[in-house]
Amino acid sequence: MRPLAALFAVLLLASPAVAAEPAGDFTLPDLSGTPTSLSDHLGKKVILINFWATWCAPCLKEMPELNKLQQELGENLQVISITTDDPKDAAKAKAIVRRMKYEGLVLHDAETRVVSTYNPNKDMPFTIIIGKDKQIHHKKKGFTAGDEEKLKHWIEELIKG
Repeated sequence: MRPLAALFAVLLLASPAVAAEPAGDFTLPDLSGTPTSLSDHLGKKVILINFWATWCAPCLKEMPELNKLQQELGENLQVISITTDDPKDAAKAKAIVRRMKYEGLVLHDAETRVVSTYNPNKDMPFTIIIGKDKQIHHKKKGFTAGDEEKLKHWIEELIKG
């Protein structure tokens, strides 16, 4: 049974076969309205972009895990969370970020322009991991408990280079 368990572990950590593709730049406001561009961060650290919404229960369960990744790997990782809520719900997003003491960068894509580019099906949550080479290496939709280990594995592999 041990070889089978090892195979399962390898399959669990395997990436959903994404051919590396360049990350396209975008500029969105943060929750205080300050414009921030992806290019401000590209090439400096591994970047985890997570699309979320205040109405999405799995998104809210994933956010503390993303916060832990930012805290633990922040020297080499920048988490960018992009809320796709309507402008009228911006106050809800701010309240959630404040209540969770969320440390990642939070941007607002009210027009869903960026989410439509990176996540045309608008799955929530949806995560993209970009290496220091400015290439998208992993994409993942949804969140269930334990997925944070997969994300951490992918990030650490990209940090190692």
